[in-house]
Amino acid sequence: MKTKMLIGFATFLFMIGSAAIAGDADALIELDKSWGAAPDQAAAEGYLADDIISLDAEGATDKAGLMAAAAEAIADSPAEEYVAGDYQVNFLSDDIAVMVHSASGSNPHWSMHVWQKIDGNWQVAATASIPTGD
Repeated sequence: MKTKMLIGFATFLFMIGSAAIAGDADALIELDKSWGAAPDQAAAEGYLADDIISLDAEGATDKAGLMAAAAEAIADSPAEEYVAGDYQVNFLSDDIAVMVHSASGSNPHWSMHVWQKIDGNWQVAATASIPTGD
């Protein structure tokens, strides 16, 4: 009887934990979409950790380099809507998650972000993108 109760309780805890992670994944996806739709550079910076590492076809850069590249992309296509999809999120711990997704538009690519909870807020600690070849 005790064994069945323990198994039932363990199953219950697993289900609650899985639901919490699924909820966190949904929240991170919404954060990512908000980051992509940020109205200006100042708003976008809030999604990024101060010591972020970024990698793209041009090489590795820091937060200032990433923001400069974003400003250039916005200048090239100011009215273009950012559309992301095909999301996958994998939690490495309670405060670190790896996300991948596709993005369409004039610069179609795949992105990978490492999200980290810093001072209670999720921020991107590392990011990389590769063109899709479309």
